[in-house]
Amino acid sequence: MYKPILEKDGTKSEGGMTIQWYVAVHSHPLDKKNYSYAIAIDNVLERNPSPIADFDSCLFGCYETAYQALNAAVEEANQIVVSQKILQNR
Repeated sequence: MYKPILEKDGTKSEGGMTIQWYVAVHSHPLDKKNYSYAIAIDNVLERNPSPIADFDSCLFGCYETAYQALNAAVEEANQIVVSQKILQNR
């Protein structure tokens, strides 16, 4: 992937555990007028189970603006972090 258009990182702490997340917005691989995002949780890049393009399995979504993609990415990253914490506590 090329240099991101926008990026943001953060941590989420809950129940004594802290997990880092990082999101990056890129041009959509098939429609350059739109934007997609990539997510890394604890420095591990998430893979899209339904890839947008055969050559890029780490991008998610299709948004009209980079900020829409960034907001969706942050929301998704926080959901993934919460899901991982629930699984770790079982």
